[in-house]
Amino acid sequence: MTEKERPEDVLSPEVLDKIKHPPAIDDVMQQLPTEEVTGNPAMTPPMHDTPMDDRSDLKRDE
Repeated sequence: MTEKERPEDVLSPEVLDKIKHPPAIDDVMQQLPTEEVTGNPAMTPPMHDTPMDDRSDLKRDE
């Protein structure tokens, strides 16, 4: 892009519309493949393999 060119002259109207009006993050996340969602630590919290009944602080008083 030269000094006289504006972004509107270089980018297509569809791309400009996506920049000005991005889709909702929920819609984008629903369209992602399952492998990408489960492999992304920002989207899926780490899971522990230990069962919940191993935690003594969560047991009921008997």
